[in-house]
Amino acid sequence: MTAFIVRRLLQGLFVMFMAVTVAFLLTYVLGDPVISIIGPEADAETIEKMRVQLGLDRPLYVQYGSYLLRAATGDFGISNRYRRPVGPLMLERLGNSVQLAIPALVLATTLAVVLGMISAAQRNRWGDYVARTFALFGQAAPIFWVAIMFIVIFSLVLDWVPASGTGTWRHMVLPVVTLSLWPTAYLTRIMRSSLLDVLGLDYVRTARGKGLAPRRVLFRHALRNALIPFVTVGAMQFATVMSGSMIVETIYNWPGFGQLMLNAVRQLDIPLVSGTIAMTAVLAVVMNLAADILYGIIDPRVSR
Repeated sequence: MTAFIVRRLLQGLFVMFMAVTVAFLLTYVLGDPVISIIGPEADAETIEKMRVQLGLDRPLYVQYGSYLLRAATGDFGISNRYRRPVGPLMLERLGNSVQLAIPALVLATTLAVVLGMISAAQRNRWGDYVARTFALFGQAAPIFWVAIMFIVIFSLVLDWVPASGTGTWRHMVLPVVTLSLWPTAYLTRIMRSSLLDVLGLDYVRTARGKGLAPRRVLFRHALRNALIPFVTVGAMQFATVMSGSMIVETIYNWPGFGQLMLNAVRQLDIPLVSGTIAMTAVLAVVMNLAADILYGIIDPRVSR
């Protein structure tokens, strides 16, 4: 198991290295970093002084090496808009997003396991139809439309929870439910498909042939093996929710990581764009490694 984790960790480091490289190249693809900082109205002398100050007058490979060293310590420069170091700014906003992402994923995985089990156990019956209809709606409905409908119904009409902002747990209800909708629908389909595959295997048919109760066969024999692909996809949903929450955070005016990414792209804040790309890659690698470790817990054959 240790060798397995080490291999995955080395692969993750390579992915992070490539992400940081892409982030560095974006500083040239998106435009002139100096112009994005001081504006196109600046005179040539000011622009040249800024280039020297930022080290952009040095050869490209020297800039790249310096960027890698700074990125390894979490230093992605100063945000053009916020005039603050990018690293602490990202961590601050990341904490706000985690407050939404963790409850949303807990809700999504719980509902997905329950709905997936009901759908698989009642295949082609009413429980299956309800779960599949929900999964279809959850993946098809645009997230911005769902967020707006939630605000209209639960904030403006029923006045149960605030429409936007931060402060109390009531402000988290609508963003959490909105963020959980797509992962719930997607993971429900994964759980149903995986469980149906397992229920058709020989050892499950043998357990049924021995006269075990259907509930015991489902929970004790089928569920654990069906969770293996579910864990992989579920772990990756954390990075997806963290980086893809920009629409939800913007609509609900929640100062999180997704909103930070959106503002960085909108305003061509190159240091912040490169930093958020690298942070998203780190989140994906960490969650993928966590899924690999859970593999060994769920299925000991992975360690072999």
